[in-house]
Amino acid sequence: MRFMPHNFADSTKTWEEVINANLYARPIYLQNDGELQYTRVAKQILGIYDNEYDMQEYLYTLTNKGINWTLLFHNMPKVIDPLKRTEIVNILQMHRESPISINRFMAFFAGKQLLPLMDTPYRDHFVNTLRSWLEFLQQRYPGLISNQLQRIFLDFVKWSDHFFPHWAEQGPFESAMPRVLWYGPAKESEVYFLYFLYLFGCDVVIFEPDGQDIFSPFHITDFPTEVLSDKTEIFDFPFDKPIRVQTITSRASEQVNQHLYNNSALNYPWKYADYETRTRILNTTYDELFLLSEAQLYLREGFGDDEDVVYLPVLFTKIEGVSADLKDYAHKIQKLSKRELAYTATTFPLLPLQKSNMQFHMRDASTNGRLDVEKMLQLTIWPYKNLQLGAQRNIAKTMIRLIDSEYIQPLPGQSREVHEQYLFGQLLLIPEEIIRLYQQFDYSFTNPSIGIFKEEKSGQMQRQDAVLLLFVNMLGMDVFIFSPGGSLSIEHYITGQLLNTHRLEKISFDETLSQLLNVSNAEDDSRLNLKSMFKRISKKLK
Repeated sequence: MRFMPHNFADSTKTWEEVINANLYARPIYLQNDGELQYTRVAKQILGIYDNEYDMQEYLYTLTNKGINWTLLFHNMPKVIDPLKRTEIVNILQMHRESPISINRFMAFFAGKQLLPLMDTPYRDHFVNTLRSWLEFLQQRYPGLISNQLQRIFLDFVKWSDHFFPHWAEQGPFESAMPRVLWYGPAKESEVYFLYFLYLFGCDVVIFEPDGQDIFSPFHITDFPTEVLSDKTEIFDFPFDKPIRVQTITSRASEQVNQHLYNNSALNYPWKYADYETRTRILNTTYDELFLLSEAQLYLREGFGDDEDVVYLPVLFTKIEGVSADLKDYAHKIQKLSKRELAYTATTFPLLPLQKSNMQFHMRDASTNGRLDVEKMLQLTIWPYKNLQLGAQRNIAKTMIRLIDSEYIQPLPGQSREVHEQYLFGQLLLIPEEIIRLYQQFDYSFTNPSIGIFKEEKSGQMQRQDAVLLLFVNMLGMDVFIFSPGGSLSIEHYITGQLLNTHRLEKISFDETLSQLLNVSNAEDDSRLNLKSMFKRISKKLK
């Protein structure tokens, strides 16, 4: 039996009605000469209907109204028969040593009894589907040679062996194809298994409330996808009836906010929480630096957003020497250090050296040799798991952009691969104090500032310091490096066009941050005393 599905397109009926019906009751059902044409539901739904509360209620109702769903994302088998595991590893090893064709590949899998449905009327259809699937994998992994393929084949055999016999026992596929529902993120092998089910002809419905397309990272472009206007962070799937119900007033408030703010220039808290940040370094005068440091980001020149990316105008500057007006210089530094979200450092290095080997971690976080955001978030060593998902993804995307860039200079004779592993490792060691600042960072309002004061006895800034400062600046933080002695700092390690440098009137080798803050505090105390004295004189005159 050969199955020829026609993807359902919403018209007078909804897909929920169609998927609830047996194949013969669907809009298309034609059986002729061992071939069955029928209507199949295949949809990836990115985003949510209305709001999170309604979406939870919808998902609960959808999966509890009599449709014989297989909730594939829930409790997928994790154990494979040891003998089958050995056979798969042996076939792949043989293929690496002496490559074989797809037909022989399939013959080995069938001969070692690694495929289901071989003694059913669906044998030929399963084999033909497997051939199409392997041809697709061959495009992704030329020659079907890659370390990733072992996990993909192990999972494919394990899950096929578990699900297909179970589905066949429930009744003939000519009457009802398996109805598969997936919810939330998916690993590479899970995505490929879902794609195999789609090629086989199953009903496959996928919900991604956060709007993340699980197929696009793997260049699967033929799976029908619907993009909704609203999205939210992934929430726990509602296996039980949701206990949270949104009031009419709360829903009305959300609708008002949506009409007021969405697709408009109006600003509101956490509007860009799930956006990717891209920074634009402002080239300013010395005096402008301190005026702009107090301005919220959406008021700075160059702020804007476009397609889930928010552009943040930031300061990345070095100030060499000290001002002739030492009190004014000290006062500027004190104002920066007292900003709402500020981190100040006087000793170096700021960041320890990563001692772990990153080669295998980077491999596990990659697809076809390219770092993959979702895989990075799944790493056991990923240190930012407690952050909101939007913030985690932004950190991962910013890491990838920095690693792919030429902003940090490799060491002489250092290979590109080793250089990238170094950057990856260092970016997993961002100090907790800075991560806490980032958690409080609402991208369009006050941004965190990093103040570096280079005292003569505070040690030399290292290459990992340049990595840290450039990375946090790419996230959207202002960076100020004060070097009273005028010595070089991170210039050894970064490309020249990034750091704006201002040279002041005097070079001083004796300044310390604590001394300058005392100067500023003394000036403030003097102003307070004068103000108090004028008040007393005024009272006496009255």
